[in-house]
Amino acid sequence: MPLAKAQAMARAENHASIIFVLLRDREQTDAVAAALRTNRYQIKTWLQMNALLVQTEQLSNAYMAVLYLIVLAITATVIVNTLIMAVFERTREIGILSAMGMRSGRIMAMFFAESSLLAVGGIAIGLLLGGLMVAYAARYGFYIGSYNMTGILIGERIYAYLPLKDAIVLTIVTFLVALLAALYPAMLAARMEPVEALRSGT
Repeated sequence: MPLAKAQAMARAENHASIIFVLLRDREQTDAVAAALRTNRYQIKTWLQMNALLVQTEQLSNAYMAVLYLIVLAITATVIVNTLIMAVFERTREIGILSAMGMRSGRIMAMFFAESSLLAVGGIAIGLLLGGLMVAYAARYGFYIGSYNMTGILIGERIYAYLPLKDAIVLTIVTFLVALLAALYPAMLAARMEPVEALRSGT
């Protein structure tokens, strides 16, 4: 419908029914809305106009949190299995080191160091691949089509956004999980008796 005809039908010639205000700093949204609010005009923020989308995003964040936990659990399981296999494969070596006087703490530190190397390597690969994907999605976005749903204002493309703080937190959490996963295999190796380790390793 032509704009002039729509204005005539609504008896709003030379008037605007809605005005969008784009702010440079979105943190000032509530303050600006409060300053503009009067009895004559209805002021709504972007979040208020897209309540359905906000609820969908909150649900998506909850699913992502569960997904992160699953990925961390899988990561911990892989590290535990890898280090336990390393303990059994090097039983004789551990026995020799213990017989030569290496203390349990140093044996544990050896396996913690191995876990740290695995974590650093995995994190580096993950940051590289994930960074490339996020950079592509942030620049070009993903086409989702045109949605003419009531209560949602959204474009035809969505773009990725990963705050640096979130990336750092995820990196630190992953590294800590890797160290915690190494605790049981390291204790298993440190508690081996030298004689039993040499005997089972032959």
